[in-house]
Amino acid sequence: MANFTAANLVKYQAKITQMFQRGELRFRDPAVFNFLRRSTEIMIPSHKEIKNSAKRTTGEVNYFNRSSRSLGTGGETYNHTGTKGDSSVLVPSWVVRDDKFYFSLKQANESVFSLDDEVMSEMINVNINFAEGLESAAATFIHSNRSGVNTATREGTFNGTNDVFEVTEDVTNINATGWRAIQITKSTMDTNKWRGVPLTVICDTVAFNKFEAQANQGGGNSNNLSFQFSGIEFIKSVELDALAVALSYATGYWIAVPMGSAATLDWIPVQNRNGIETKVNKYGTVIHPSTGMTLGTHEYPARADESSNNSENQDVKFESQIFVYNSFNLSPLTTADETPAQAFAFVP
Repeated sequence: MANFTAANLVKYQAKITQMFQRGELRFRDPAVFNFLRRSTEIMIPSHKEIKNSAKRTTGEVNYFNRSSRSLGTGGETYNHTGTKGDSSVLVPSWVVRDDKFYFSLKQANESVFSLDDEVMSEMINVNINFAEGLESAAATFIHSNRSGVNTATREGTFNGTNDVFEVTEDVTNINATGWRAIQITKSTMDTNKWRGVPLTVICDTVAFNKFEAQANQGGGNSNNLSFQFSGIEFIKSVELDALAVALSYATGYWIAVPMGSAATLDWIPVQNRNGIETKVNKYGTVIHPSTGMTLGTHEYPARADESSNNSENQDVKFESQIFVYNSFNLSPLTTADETPAQAFAFVP
């Protein structure tokens, strides 16, 4: 029922504990988003300076280009000439992500819940909505920005249509490529010049289950597959399941991302950061519990007849918005259609 009507004190009411209602409020940890967030301060420590106004939709992050030259064989010369290097800019794209709710001053007058209880319930749902929304956006970003360039040609084939390196899965032979998919992933990343860089592997459910089982085939087993899993962080992303199936990969799909090559930038206006209050408007911040990110808050009151919303006809409602400016980014590469995120999949 809407507007907490079910909790009205028209009969004996009780409240369940937070632990007992945990099932209703359950949600998955935003693991992919938090992975991106961990890299942000490493990649662009001054990212909050890029944007100082809601109207400023662009800003620039500078980086040096790779200057690729063939080595000469002409020997020492007195009149040698060279070329000068160059740099480029990454322009982050920002999206405002928000959640909105309202409460009224008198809405708890007849309720078993206090007004604080009901507002806290709204904030719990804001936390969950941001966790789920940001996680879905992060997984979709990584998937949509997988590399369209892969120079590896051994023990797999790069499908240039799907932008996925396909590994044949032959479970009848312990030496076959399907049993060594993570070893091949490492080798493929090495071929693409990511040698020695720790990898985070974001997996759909099928790939994660297979890799978890293989990782536990250690030295005490007849089939020791654990050698290939050192230096890898695995993240299970249920959000990748449907995206993999859409590409016709039903037996395992994963994306390898080198450490420090992916980030999520965040920004809120200075009025929120400073906690400005006017006669009507209140600007503030709140820490998002599931990610640690600072979100902006905006609240204003309005006179209202809330009698049809389980409150009273002479009431005041408080409209609340929780928001953040967000930008997902991968390390810029000058080769067209190449990104650090390489996608892999099992094929028959």
